Amino acid sequence: MKKIQPIRMCIACRARHPQNTLIRLKHEDKEIVAFNGEGRSFYLCESCSTNEKKVKGLVKRFKQDEEYFTKLLKELINNG
Repeated sequence: MKKIQPIRMCIACRARHPQNTLIRLKHEDKEIVAFNGEGRSFYLCESCSTNEKKVKGLVKRFKQDEEYFTKLLKELINNG
């Protein structure tokens, strides 16, 4: 029997995608980090994570360093 993936919403575009296709992050100590299994998290779809305008909006929304945030997203996209 095939396992059905839960559907989650991207925080940037609000589109719904299967959970295994999204990047899962969390806000911890004023930093955005990869989700480690503890605490609350949010999801970001791959198209929003590569969209410069959406990334700038998230940087501003979470008060992050743009260079760090962009590097984190690229790392998570490449490494899963």
